[in-house]
Amino acid sequence: MTAPRSANRPWRLPAIAFWAAALLVLLPPLAVMAYAFSERWDRGLLPEGATLHWLAGLAADARVRGAAWNSVWISGAAALLAVGLGGAASLAGQLASPRLKRLLDMLALLPFAIPPVVVAIGALDLFVGRWGDVLDLRLVYVGLLAALLFPLVHQTLSAALQQLDAQPLIDASRTLGAPDSLLLKRVLLPLLLPALAAAGLLAWTTGAMEFAIANLLLAGSLELLQPLINGLRGANGHVAAALIVVSLVITTGLGLLVHLLTSWRTPARSSSNKPG
Repeated sequence: MTAPRSANRPWRLPAIAFWAAALLVLLPPLAVMAYAFSERWDRGLLPEGATLHWLAGLAADARVRGAAWNSVWISGAAALLAVGLGGAASLAGQLASPRLKRLLDMLALLPFAIPPVVVAIGALDLFVGRWGDVLDLRLVYVGLLAALLFPLVHQTLSAALQQLDAQPLIDASRTLGAPDSLLLKRVLLPLLLPALAAAGLLAWTTGAMEFAIANLLLAGSLELLQPLINGLRGANGHVAAALIVVSLVITTGLGLLVHLLTSWRTPARSSSNKPG
């Protein structure tokens, strides 16, 4: 007597749950893409007509170009500041003491614990309500954004240092009497250049996608891309969808570049794992 065929089938609930979750995640981006490439979508369940008009019109819109340029330079400045200060702090924690590194690990969790809206309201009360006459809001925004981007830089460099197995290099350098500055200049920084570039790209992309603080702190003084997309939803949803599609393509390309930069392997680590 053979067992029932259903008893030999694998349990399909995890697969069903996975594909249901994937559908929920992919459905909104696919709907936005369909809206960006359609002539209209207000008379039925499906979009009507295929067109590239909305995408082609983005380059000719001076407001879109201005907001995109503002997002590029201000997020780039915040990313450079985050990589400079965050990278220096991470390397100092690695070279100085484990206590400092643990402190930096705890500080890197703060931006995830504090909502951006709370940061924006506090910045409005402090930098606009009290010091608004002497401080440039653009500089304030760059500083706040760099602080929020610090966890990305710190975690990227920490993972790279762990992959390099940097502690034996530091111990060997100190045993031979070499100063930490020489180790940093000749060994660590050259090996960490891909990780630093990846951290900068990741911080730049994340900074350009920030919305809450930019909308509350810079509204009326400097228009950025994400607040512009939010404002265009009521005026022309097709243009807003086209902007989201372009942002998604650029973000995906930068994400692939970050993956390539962070997937490198060090010869010293690989050779040390070979059997003697």
